Amino acid sequence: MKLPRHARAPLALLTGALCAAAAQASPTLLFDRGLPTAHINEAAGADRSNQAVNFGSNHLFAGDDFKLGSSLTGWNVNKIRTWVVGSASASFLGDFYKSVALYVGDVDADGLQRVVQASVAAGGDTASSNNGVTVTATRVQYFGGAGYQDDERRLAIYQLDFDNLALHFASDALVQFGVQMDGLGHSVGAYNHASNAALSGSPQAGADGRFRQFGLPGSTPGTADFQGFACTGGGLGCQMGWDKASDINVQVFGNSVPEPASWALSGMALLALAATRRRQRPTV
Repeated sequence: MKLPRHARAPLALLTGALCAAAAQASPTLLFDRGLPTAHINEAAGADRSNQAVNFGSNHLFAGDDFKLGSSLTGWNVNKIRTWVVGSASASFLGDFYKSVALYVGDVDADGLQRVVQASVAAGGDTASSNNGVTVTATRVQYFGGAGYQDDERRLAIYQLDFDNLALHFASDALVQFGVQMDGLGHSVGAYNHASNAALSGSPQAGADGRFRQFGLPGSTPGTADFQGFACTGGGLGCQMGWDKASDINVQVFGNSVPEPASWALSGMALLALAATRRRQRPTV
């Protein structure tokens, strides 16, 4: 059916506005410090780029920070992706952990808040939560199909996607994050995946050769305290035994906050379409 001439302009305006809104709503990769793609495991010798960071306790965990850059209206973040190292490649995440939690906080604010805590199904890789945030644990491998190597063993790597976060950050805000996991007795705390920026072969945004240590206070459920920077590489104050500087791997997805003008345009288009429909209403 061919639209009347007077209906075409409002419809085109509406289509353009809705397309603009859809583009704003579609999450994109805002910050990329993903898994390494080069110099992986013992085959790389002294150039090995990858490691797993663990503090030996369910109440201590590693994290890092990211900065999303400049935006006049700030940023909406709906997904944060990190990686952890499990046990033998044939095992399940639920064989060693009973829960996984994501903590996030603005560096300028006090401490971190727990965004979600999800239980991990025994004998499986499935994580579930009840607050609207989706937690997905996916077993992955390095580029080329390799697993994480610990001595002579190959260990499973799990990609953790924390989705539907609905977080907002101001322009140029420095954000700290951490993933904490409760072990099942024979596994203690999360083994957060980290890599050396110079050797990773992949984008390593914001890498500075150090990560963050957080602790659960016990007195305030759902919060964590920043306990200071930690590092590897043998430098002054570095308490982890690896021989290279490293950063916790993370990817952040979202979009800039829509400008008020975009929403005004959408509203104008909807009003124009409604007016057109009224003009087209047949008379009885």
